[in-house]
Amino acid sequence: MDTRPSRPLRPANPAGDLLRAWRMRRALSQAELAFEAGISVKHLSHVETAKAAASRDILLQLASALDLSLRDRNALLEAGGFARQYGERDLAAPELADARRAIDLLLRRHEPFPAIVTDRRWNVKQANRAASRLMTMLLGPERMQRPLNHMRMFLAPNELKPFVENWPSVAAALLSRARHEAMAAPLDDALQSTWRDLMRLPDLPEPQLEDSAVPGPLCEVRLRSGEVGIGLIGAVLTLGTPQDVTLQELRVEMFMPADAASEATLIGLAAQDA
Repeated sequence: MDTRPSRPLRPANPAGDLLRAWRMRRALSQAELAFEAGISVKHLSHVETAKAAASRDILLQLASALDLSLRDRNALLEAGGFARQYGERDLAAPELADARRAIDLLLRRHEPFPAIVTDRRWNVKQANRAASRLMTMLLGPERMQRPLNHMRMFLAPNELKPFVENWPSVAAALLSRARHEAMAAPLDDALQSTWRDLMRLPDLPEPQLEDSAVPGPLCEVRLRSGEVGIGLIGAVLTLGTPQDVTLQELRVEMFMPADAASEATLIGLAAQDA
């Protein structure tokens, strides 16, 4: 029988482990992170190695220095044994009425050009009339009765792909953006699952790997259905200084006509519905 004393188990340290993982992901030394957070290197080292427990305020300071999302800040607080700081309400919640009003205004004012609202997994949560009109024209009314995913709409072989004249470049740009957003949230299981599902789609191009880690906000899409051709340039908007997880993760995808002919076509389609 082995009578040697067993080695003491390393104490559980979920908050310290998370901090270390995020610090390494941000390529920061302990000294650099401690300086940014306004704490001592010794204290940070003790928190990472479970020699000391961080207070709620210290964890929030570190989360801010690491530029964590509200979702990841909540996860860090919970790992440290504290309650969440930020709510995650449904967009229909009464508390988000002002945000909904602002989003509705954005969508209405963008008419007759398409605009949609997506969540962190690129699910389409809302669309203005122009976007609904265009998607119905291309995908058909039956498809519009089922949930839509912005990325999947463009990448799947049986959705918008047949109507996108420059599909390889559009798909590569969208994959680059999706990859960047997935890599920025490695602990978000739901997002990671959606990303893996996208990567299983057939005949995908390689994502665009630019020198910059952040893909540009503009991407031209050339759509064609029969004699109707429309060029669109997309821009992604976010809500400023949100204090709710849901609001921080919303994206307003606004599409502008790429040329005068596309503008005239979109205006004409809107006039037909008037």
